[in-house]
Amino acid sequence: MKAKIISLLKWFYESFIWLFIIFLAIDIISKQIIMNAGATEGGLIADWGFVRIRYVLNPNAAFGFGADNPTFSRIIYLVVASVITIGIIAALIIKRKSMKLYVRACLVLVITGALGNMIDRIFYASTNYAVVDWIDFYWFWGYNFNIADSCVVVAAFMLIIYVIVLEVKDAKAKSAKEKVQTKQLSKTEMERLENVNKDDEKATESKEEN
Repeated sequence: MKAKIISLLKWFYESFIWLFIIFLAIDIISKQIIMNAGATEGGLIADWGFVRIRYVLNPNAAFGFGADNPTFSRIIYLVVASVITIGIIAALIIKRKSMKLYVRACLVLVITGALGNMIDRIFYASTNYAVVDWIDFYWFWGYNFNIADSCVVVAAFMLIIYVIVLEVKDAKAKSAKEKVQTKQLSKTEMERLENVNKDDEKATESKEEN
């Protein structure tokens, strides 16, 4: 019984479902707090100097990308986000044994972000099904965002770093392999030259004896 519980806890940890639950809950709760803060759309709720809390509704995708028609943008986002989410879930299921935990965590964060914003577009009729953004780093970033957006961006950076690290490791391994091969070739060439010299010496000695 104890072994089963430990095995189940290990699976729960390595599946990163807990990560999904935590950040999705934070995203939903934070948006509800912002919507119930009494601010009008675009209104400032708090200013902490380095970051502002501003209630903004985004009918489009990230960085304001989308069509002029909010309904069309909503449909496109839902379709694209659904396809990506289903694809990632399928990959997590199919590759669960061979997939690195680091990569798995990143993909779970992407799913969290996609579903967090999908909930806005499906259920928040009071916001005209737009995404609720509220984090405003106005002094260096021109777009408001939310926890769901943060999950996707952080996961993307983590994956980029992971790919770069792999590329560097592969390059170092390739370089080391080439050096070993060069040394082996040099050693083989030296042995060949030694053998040639020995053959020449034997031939010379043979001529002198004759």
